[in-house]
Amino acid sequence: MFHMFKTSVDFNVVGQGEIGRYEFFRHLSGNAHGLRICPFGRAVVLAYVAVLLGRNVVAIPESYVRAALATSGVLAMLNMNAVVYLLPVWAAELMWGSCGAHVGLMWG
Repeated sequence: MFHMFKTSVDFNVVGQGEIGRYEFFRHLSGNAHGLRICPFGRAVVLAYVAVLLGRNVVAIPESYVRAALATSGVLAMLNMNAVVYLLPVWAAELMWGSCGAHVGLMWG
């Protein structure tokens, strides 16, 4: 989604501010049709996906997975479109992933 999904829906409620001056952090805003994720977000999501997929092949400590989950949450706050795109991933991870092993007891 971060690399291919183009939309004209903008979920950002505040402007990009000072960080939007840098090309690496600038993302599309307004009603224009296009990618809503900045180059930084498109690069960082690859590391996040690598951790989530890599833990199925290599033993990655749960603390690293939790750190990746928390870091993705903090960094996604730079762009509300990223938050919307990642919400299903976070929900699935908390409910069924290794991070949600204890949290899952609350729903079941």
